[in-house]
Amino acid sequence: MKAKLTKRERALRTIRFEEVDRIATYDILDNDGAIAHYAGEPVDPVNGARVKCKAIARCLDMTRMLGGPNAPGRQTDADGFVWQIEPWTSWIVERPFNDLESLVAWVKEKIVRLRQYQPGAAEARHFHEYLLRHQAYLGMGCERRGDLPVVVIESGVGVDAAYSRCGLELFSMLVCFEPELADEWIEEQNLAEIRRVRAIARPDLIPVALTYDDLASKNGPLFAPDWIRQHHIPRLKRLVEAWHARDTYCLYHSDGNLMPILDDLVSTGIDGLNPIETCAGMSIAEVRRRHPRLFMAGGIDVSQLLPHGTPRQIRARCLEAIAEADGVGYFLGSTTEIIPAVPAANVVAMLETPKVLARRARRNR
Repeated sequence: MKAKLTKRERALRTIRFEEVDRIATYDILDNDGAIAHYAGEPVDPVNGARVKCKAIARCLDMTRMLGGPNAPGRQTDADGFVWQIEPWTSWIVERPFNDLESLVAWVKEKIVRLRQYQPGAAEARHFHEYLLRHQAYLGMGCERRGDLPVVVIESGVGVDAAYSRCGLELFSMLVCFEPELADEWIEEQNLAEIRRVRAIARPDLIPVALTYDDLASKNGPLFAPDWIRQHHIPRLKRLVEAWHARDTYCLYHSDGNLMPILDDLVSTGIDGLNPIETCAGMSIAEVRRRHPRLFMAGGIDVSQLLPHGTPRQIRARCLEAIAEADGVGYFLGSTTEIIPAVPAANVVAMLETPKVLARRARRNR
């Protein structure tokens, strides 16, 4: 092994449980103070992608969601949903339906549009140009020429896309009173995503995909485990196989406590798990014990510790997390994303811990 790996080498060797020069880092950097610290300039909606990428290149080995802060406002999307847009987040404020009857009509139309979706060379070219443009921004922050972080792209399984559009109450009504239609909708979401995978997959640009459905809360799965096994697990397996067939690793993402369905998720062939939401009952040590070849990313609590703890407490927790993972197959990072509420000093305390450890190890040789 080289004395100093590139970010890509470090990330891919971590995924493969190979020796690395230091613990790798993975996160979403949605924090103005941390971006300004690492980029050396403030971020705003105009310069956002450039400045954020510059910062990412100086502190993370792997990342996703490269865009900068949004200008606040409201937008209506192609499906008729009205979104409230804020600098680092957005949410639905108005839906094109308001009861089960109008939802059923909308879903039937949506299924037709999903079946018509046939991504081809033009969409692939546009997406790859987006990645290459942001790679150029990342290059502005590299200490070594060409030492770019790995960029993970999102690839939804289908359940999240359905229930997040409906809201849980209406989605539950749809599943209860129109189960075949609900299943057909999820199926078409999944098939459309697999067609997109076939069009855009390119392991030199996309070595890792984030296969996801947010399926859990702090109290456990949002849906009955048997329902998840019937409607989510087979489709996750199909999506993972599509990515694997194109030489791309799959990092699975869901917030919340996944322990009751962890074995089912791993059975699909996923390579890694994120974000290991410890405040929801997830445990790095227990995941490692049950699935010793599943790489992990996350585990540093962003709901309480990172916003409200001290740098010393955060460094201590980082050391614990690394030890719980046995120092291998683990990306240090937050339990979802580095939100604006986290003080920049705490972000630095977390992300610099692997470098401090590596320096100590070199001195002790």
